[in-house]
Amino acid sequence: QPQSVAELAAALRLHLNVVRVLAEDLRAAGHLAVHRPNAGTAQDLSVLRRVIDGLRAVPDSRGTLRDTS
Repeated sequence: QPQSVAELAAALRLHLNVVRVLAEDLRAAGHLAVHRPNAGTAQDLSVLRRVIDGLRAVPDSRGTLRDTS
């Protein structure tokens, strides 16, 4: 199952940049296949808007919702 570098870093409990370096080394050695997302999907502003709206809906440590403006 394909996973993002961020997902791998979280699962391994390692810093993102450490996993990026390891992934690049594995790719260069031919042990890892890298698939980049479709450019059209990556530039879809509606996806970014939904992510931002979702993050704003998460309460902070005091239970207060973030400013939605």
